[in-house]
Amino acid sequence: FLQRRTSTMFKKFDPSEDVSTSTQVKASVQRGIKSQIHASHPNLGEAVLDELLPKKPPLVQYKIGPHLMLYCKQSPDKGGDEPVFFQHRDGPILPTLKFVHTYPKVEFTSVTVDK
Repeated sequence: FLQRRTSTMFKKFDPSEDVSTSTQVKASVQRGIKSQIHASHPNLGEAVLDELLPKKPPLVQYKIGPHLMLYCKQSPDKGGDEPVFFQHRDGPILPTLKFVHTYPKVEFTSVTVDK
């Protein structure tokens, strides 16, 4: 029983099955995403955001399931797209953990949880 439950709990992500649509984000939408990120993370300045999310190449938006959006930077040298931000429903746009670790000096808004 435990083996079967664990396998469904930690199901591996499969883009061919789990992604319903993928679209390149228009420049105006990308500016809106940057402003939403700046609103949720006020410590990030415009210069830092422009460095983290340059205009070229544009972001790619993946719709995963009914409620999750994944925003990726196109990285042809790394062999595909790199996830940088995600958004659940209409919540705030949050950075992925890998993105936070890639830029450790950037002060994203943090949350602390006590036991």
